[in-house]
Amino acid sequence: MWTHTGYPQQLRFGPGAAERLRPLLKDAGSRRTLVLTSPSVPADAVIAGLGRSVVATFREARPHVPVPTVRAAVALARSEAVDTIVSIGGGSVVDLAKAVLFFLEQEAGTPGVTFADRPLLTHVAVPTTLAGAEACPRFAMTDPVARHKQEAESPTLVPRWVVYDTTLLASTPTPVFRASGMTALSHALAAVLSPGGPEAAALGASALGRLHGALSAPLDDPAAVEVAVEASALAARGGANSRADLASALALVLGGRCGIDHGAALGLVLGPVLRFNQDVLGARAEQAASLLGQADLADAIDALRVHNGLPAGLGGLGVEADDLAATARLVQQHPAFRTNPRPIGELDVLSLLESAY
Repeated sequence: MWTHTGYPQQLRFGPGAAERLRPLLKDAGSRRTLVLTSPSVPADAVIAGLGRSVVATFREARPHVPVPTVRAAVALARSEAVDTIVSIGGGSVVDLAKAVLFFLEQEAGTPGVTFADRPLLTHVAVPTTLAGAEACPRFAMTDPVARHKQEAESPTLVPRWVVYDTTLLASTPTPVFRASGMTALSHALAAVLSPGGPEAAALGASALGRLHGALSAPLDDPAAVEVAVEASALAARGGANSRADLASALALVLGGRCGIDHGAALGLVLGPVLRFNQDVLGARAEQAASLLGQADLADAIDALRVHNGLPAGLGGLGVEADDLAATARLVQQHPAFRTNPRPIGELDVLSLLESAY
């Protein structure tokens, strides 16, 4: 028995697509729009093209979505009585928008119950990385004092429109783009290795080889960027209907505790987790490796990380030795720890982290 949820969402894809948002907002009935973005995103041209419906712009989105940032964005959305949010940026910006929607729906007493419910506000996402946050109803935010990252979800948080502007995405700094590619790769792997049904598995299989090929190519080639973006969209939709995986859970905990990039952390822990689970995954791991054109899945992931110039160890990202023990302890609270294909304990997790250090 399986369930696959297709959220009400339209995807728009192509060069310059973000410059044609004004008609979309008109069709959506947007009258008071809040733009969320971050200082590092070149969003001015996109914002300028949105028209007079924009009543406020919040440029203070930060990695790992700190709780004080969420509070400030919620207060702005409330004070401006917005009916639409446009998020322009990577996974943290999209997650910030979902967090704002979540808390405003809680305040209004209209939290989403099913995927068919209408959201309180319209959300239009313009991703600038391959992180895939636009495809799922979850978001994560970080308490900077406790150094703890927590997730929440609601079926009405998935953006109703996603605009993949390949020109805008091509302007993303290459290290950021390639690191986010590891997140997309993890979504594709989750869809192949622990699918929620045949549609999720098909999406993951379609994405995996294309994504690997694009991330192995020079990213000054617009065609490679387009393939990577298309594949990441497929991977995110497959991953959204798949079981949470331990590598993503470890990257989540490490991000909240150490403030390190999610994709870079994933690139380091994916290989060790795959090796730990390899005997149990069996034919599914072999299938995934064949989709990459490689003999060994974990080795292929490690080789891609090296090719993309990502850090060689968690220590190089600023993780300290005592963070490993804390992460091994904290990750046990995540559902992925309990559903890992092979039974795992705290000492096993610590050994995995030490191999990635």
